[in-house]
Amino acid sequence: MTAPLPAGLAIVAAAVLAVAGYAGGWMIAAAAGLTVLALAIGWSDLLRLPHRPGTSALVLVLGVSGLVAGTVAVSPRIDVDQPLSVFSGVMAGAVLSSFGHEIVRQDGRHDLVESVTGTLAGQFVAVLAAGWILVADSGGAQAVVVAAAGAAAARVALALPLSPSVLTWAGLGTGPAASVIASFVVGGVPVLTAAAVGVAVSGVGIAIDRLVDADGLMTRLQPATLARAAAPIAAAGTAAYAVFRLGIG
Repeated sequence: MTAPLPAGLAIVAAAVLAVAGYAGGWMIAAAAGLTVLALAIGWSDLLRLPHRPGTSALVLVLGVSGLVAGTVAVSPRIDVDQPLSVFSGVMAGAVLSSFGHEIVRQDGRHDLVESVTGTLAGQFVAVLAAGWILVADSGGAQAVVVAAAGAAAARVALALPLSPSVLTWAGLGTGPAASVIASFVVGGVPVLTAAAVGVAVSGVGIAIDRLVDADGLMTRLQPATLARAAAPIAAAGTAAYAVFRLGIG
């Protein structure tokens, strides 16, 4: 299960993104940037990585690079048929920098494999946050609200004191339900599309939960708590965009 504190913080992050979707412009990038910042602050603590300053810096730099790439991809001044194509260079930079990070370490490079894979995973999740910019561009504020509602509802369900197998189905059920309800409230998003978005954002959140699998309940605010809350919301952006891009529903 997800501890109540990171679940609550995740809901706040989703709400900020939903409001930013209506504000439009750079606000959605700024809201996603806050998620990236929270992820960068606590990712190395969450995974107990050996060289925490370097990992935090790389997660932040690659996350911000992803946001810049997403902003460029949707800019009316630049004609990009495939917005995701601009992220290929960002991801290549993530791979190279994760290995470069190990080269410059001066601590004996202990836990080398854990450091490389953990840093790269954090960079990847941070870059996925740029998907919120693409969601706003492809479906407008209504699409952002539908995706944020599904992600937030799944966080609530996954914080319930139930067995892991039941929690998985609870998250996969509440996410689509919340997205469908949001689609009726804000309009502009077909019901089937909203349901598919709900499945996508709740599913990627469950996958992130399995990745981090933090021990114990986080009952106080600490860096790892921030990352635990931010990771599912960051990853939900690109998951939602994939559904809107495919035109499901």
